[in-house]
This record gives sequence, structure tokens and C-alpha cells, in this order.
Amino acid sequence: MRVFVFLILYAVSVYGRVTPDFFPQCKRSDPQIDKCVLDAVETMRPRLKTGIPEVNIPPLDPFMVPTLKLDRTAPNLRLKATIKQTKAFGGSNFKIEKLKINLNNKYTGEIKMVFPKLMVVADYDVRGSRILTLDINGKGKLRGEFTGITVVAKGLAKPIQKDGVEYLQVDKILTRIRVSNAQIGFDDTERPLAAASAASFFNSSPGVVLDILNPLIEETSAAVIKAFVNKILGNIPLHEILVDDVPSA
Repeated sequence: MRVFVFLILYAVSVYGRVTPDFFPQCKRSDPQIDKCVLDAVETMRPRLKTGIPEVNIPPLDPFMVPTLKLDRTAPNLRLKATIKQTKAFGGSNFKIEKLKINLNNKYTGEIKMVFPKLMVVADYDVRGSRILTLDINGKGKLRGEFTGITVVAKGLAKPIQKDGVEYLQVDKILTRIRVSNAQIGFDDTERPLAAASAASFFNSSPGVVLDILNPLIEETSAAVIKAFVNKILGNIPLHEILVDDVPSA
């Protein structure tokens, strides 16, 4: 998740100037920049949980997505849904297992993150949908518990010019996501019995359903991350994200 790295670097550079004893600085030329960024993440973990409004980073707990519109047809899947007011709890308990940054005339990177557990609540409106042989229609609230989540993300960003100032924008993100287990429930206002049957179907074989939904989960996650981060980076000059060495006097 290259864009996640740039967010961390920016926060480090800003706070490093204000409170240098608390926030370390990472330099573009640092041969151990991966380690520097990892150290910075751990330093800022408490603030990431509650958000950093000074740099326009919202809370990770809960992480909120106002609206998602899903429309996909694939083998064993036809899904047309609107998901609103999604809240995910537990995101601040992430662990970074791998981080690789490339700053040699390009802005690319790869990150592997593990989330022990995410609790998700959301409002849903599903119409004309089917998973395997199960018809899904209804409207209400979704509750889900997802455990053992592994996210591997690769990203590419590029500089852009805006009013004579250089900014960084994410050009492409690819994600791979695996979930060890999941349990869900529906509070459906239109078809409560059908919703209960759908939840029972999912909970009896979550791996089967998640395998069918996984391409959609990965594409949607990548789109959410890209839009979210570009909104933030669009107001941050590139020179404030990556700190250059200061020539000695």
C-alpha cells in the first residue's frame, strides 16, 4: 500500500518539525527508509487510531466509508447493492509484516498487513442479486465479524503539477485480500426470514462465499483506498511528503 507509506512520511515530516523528540524524520536518501517508516508507524499508532486532523487523516477506529455502490456479474454471482454508513472497528490493530519502498526515480511500493479482527456494521440495500443458488434481496443493517485478514497491496504513484506546485497522486493500486473466517448477521426490514436464511447459508460455508466475492472485495478495497488517499495528497506538496537531505554548511 504505497499510498499508506506516503501518508506516514508526510505526518512524520510535519510533526518531526514541531515535536522532533516524538516524531522521527525519514529522508529520501535513507538506505534503511523501510525501517524508518515502520518505526514511524509504531510511533504514531495511537494517533492513527483516533485520527490526525492536522494532516487530514481520519480515525482508523472506526474507519468509515459513507457510500459504496456494487454492481458485478460473475460466475455464481450477480450483485447489485448500495452499502451506506460502513464502520469498521479494529483497523488500528494492524501489523505490518512486509514493507518495500522504491524511490529510485519512481514512487512504487508493496506492503503486507495483517488485521487480527474487524467488526463491521453497515446499512445495505440489495436488489436482484444471487450468490450460487441463493437469491438475495432486501434492505437493513449488516453486522459482520472477520478474522485473520491478510492484505497485500502494490501501488504506483506519480507527481503532478498544480498551480506550479508538485503534488503526488496515486495512479494505480492492486490488492490481494484473504480472510480466514467470517460470521455475519442481517437485520432486514423487508424480508427478515429470507435474510436469516442468507446469513445461515453464509455462516455455514464462509470460505466458499468469500472465494466468490473476493475479486469484488479486492477491487472495491483498491478503489476506496485510492480515492481516500488522493483526496488527502491533493493538498500536500510533494516536498513535504519526502524530506530531502539538507546540505551541510
